[in-house]
Amino acid sequence: MKTRVAILLLSIAGLSVSGMAQAQTKSSKPKAKTATPAATSTMHSQTPDLAKLNKMIARFAPTDMKVDITTLSAGDKKALVKLVEAAHVMDDIFLTQLWSGNHALYNKLKQDRTPLGKARLLYFWMNKGPWSALDGETAFLPGVPEKKLPGANFYPENMTKEEFESWTKTLPEDQQAQARGFFTIITRGPMTDKSQHEMGSAPVRMLGGPAKQGGLTIVPYSEAYKANLQKAARLLKEAADLTDNATLKKFLNLRADAFLSNDYYESDIAWMDLDSPLDITIGPYDAL
Repeated sequence: MKTRVAILLLSIAGLSVSGMAQAQTKSSKPKAKTATPAATSTMHSQTPDLAKLNKMIARFAPTDMKVDITTLSAGDKKALVKLVEAAHVMDDIFLTQLWSGNHALYNKLKQDRTPLGKARLLYFWMNKGPWSALDGETAFLPGVPEKKLPGANFYPENMTKEEFESWTKTLPEDQQAQARGFFTIITRGPMTDKSQHEMGSAPVRMLGGPAKQGGLTIVPYSEAYKANLQKAARLLKEAADLTDNATLKKFLNLRADAFLSNDYYESDIAWMDLDSPLDITIGPYDAL
């Protein structure tokens, strides 16, 4: 099993404009693959009150992140608007990848206009989930797992390492690589016809055979986050049409194509060759 690679963020002129996670430098590499045990169902019984939560929030120093765009070309300024929009789409995907309950919880928190509710919403957004990164990824909200799930939302919450390893041994070699790869998730249940086609001519086998309900399935990012990635690809294409920088134009077009094909090799090469005032990092990078 592996440390999954998260769809991540946008950085411009060295500054993050979408605070989802740490940006990966161009020389860094994915972490070693690690085992992911089954998720715990334990619920957090003691959650911080308003005073405690405000102290937790105060550990973070507010910082104004400013960037001078006066030197950008007219085309790059327009492209920048599209790239910021694309970064917001990445935020949405990141919430999904961190925990399956994130979106429902986020919508619920936005409805609570009490001082405690506002503080919970703020700290949720700072952590992109209900677990405090500075406190060992423990829950600060009620009704959620006590600790951040080791497999995030890349694996079924009730899947064990042993189940995963046993299942992957039944797969053809190419599908084993896909199951352990960095641009797929593992779910329970059947894939769509299109997903099966993208994974190869042969259907992806599930634990116990295709007829067994609850079997494991490989799903590429391009299918798992299809709607969001289609939107992000469109925005990158629009930005590519606006910029007058050849290397940025090439990267944006290739990365947009990668969002839909799930093949990131060519766009990664273009990213390494990027020489542009807009230094964008957007796509699957190690963050969780």
